[in-house]
Amino acid sequence: MNPVIIKPHSEVLKRYVQYFLFFSKTDNSIFSYTTFPNNNLCLAIYKQNHVNYINDRQTNHCILTHGNGNFVSRLYGFHKMPFQVHVSAPVDQVCIVFYPSAAGAFTCTPYSDLMGLEHVFEAMFSGKNTFFLEQLFAEDDVVKRAGKLESFLLGKLNDQVSNKLKEALLLISKSNTENLSVEILARQLGLSEVSIFRLFKNHLGQNPKSFLKTLRFRTALDKMLTKKGSLTEVAYLNQYYDQAHLIKDFQSFSGHSPKHLVRKVALCQNDLAWIYDDDRFE
Repeated sequence: MNPVIIKPHSEVLKRYVQYFLFFSKTDNSIFSYTTFPNNNLCLAIYKQNHVNYINDRQTNHCILTHGNGNFVSRLYGFHKMPFQVHVSAPVDQVCIVFYPSAAGAFTCTPYSDLMGLEHVFEAMFSGKNTFFLEQLFAEDDVVKRAGKLESFLLGKLNDQVSNKLKEALLLISKSNTENLSVEILARQLGLSEVSIFRLFKNHLGQNPKSFLKTLRFRTALDKMLTKKGSLTEVAYLNQYYDQAHLIKDFQSFSGHSPKHLVRKVALCQNDLAWIYDDDRFE
C-alpha cells in the first residue's frame, strides 16, 4: 500500500492545498502504519470502506474494514498523539491535505461541526457533489484524479480566511518557531491573548499554544530527518529548554525518542513522514 503524492499545479491552489494523497490496496492483507501530529488538516474520502475512528485521551486509531460501497469522508487533524491506521480490506482512498486554516477558504462550516462527521465532503462543500465523487473514483489515473480535484476546489474557493490570521501565520513562518511564544505573537499582532486564542480556535481548530507546540515538533523532526544539526542544536534552535525537554515532547507526540523515531520513520516524497508497522492492533 504505497502512497502517491501529487502537488497542485494551480498557483492559486498551491496557497491552500499542500498536496493530494492517494492510497490504493486491492487485497485483504493486513497493513498498519503510523503518522504523527502536524498542523495541516486532511480530508480523506473512501469509496468502499467502513471507517472506525477512535479518538480520545488514550487512543488515536483509525480502523478500515470492508464497507458497503458508499462514500465515506472524514477530517483528520489537530492530533496530540500518534495517529495509527489499521487496514484489513481493499482500499481506494483520496486525501486532500490542506495547509493550516486553508480548509476554511472553501467552506463556511466550522471545524467543530465537521470533525466528527462520516460524510464531511458533502457537509464542507455546498451543492450536490455525490456525482463528482462517482466521476473522481471512476478515474483510475491518479494524475487525472488530481486534475479533477483541482478543478473542483478552484470552483469552490471563496476565501474568507481572516486577514489577522494570515498575518499571524506569516509571522510564524518567518520566525521558524525560534523565540516565538503566544505572548510575543499576541504583542506583534496587537491583540490580547484572549483575542488570539479565539482567532486560532475559530479559524485553525487549535489554540495557539497547541499550534506552536505541534509546529515546533514537526520543524525539529524535519531537521533531524534531513540531518541538519545535532540533537542539542535542534533543541536549542526550536525553543526547547534542553535535550530532555525535546525528548519528552517527541515521546508525547510520537511515542518514540528522537533517535528511535528517526531510525524508524520513512519519508514519502519528502512530505509524508510515516512508520510501516507489521504488528496488528490488539
